[in-house]
Amino acid sequence: MMSYVDQELTVEDMLADPIVQTLMRYDGVSASDVRHTIDQVNQNRPENAIDDLASNVWATGPDAAKPTAQVASHPRLHDTAA
Repeated sequence: MMSYVDQELTVEDMLADPIVQTLMRYDGVSASDVRHTIDQVNQNRPENAIDDLASNVWATGPDAAKPTAQVASHPRLHDTAA
């Protein structure tokens, strides 16, 4: 029986996992590739976009229904995977 663990692994923990390392080798992906991709995502991630949306949803007045460009383009708002 599997037990639920209430702790997320760090990226470094995942990269150290032998199964992950095997899959990465098979796919030709290095740990530095993963770290670089994470760094790029963090640099390009809109700050507080979800907070901006929440503020805008509860706003009233003529601009209430107009999300900022940052919010409108936020990838988490267009995620179709459920």
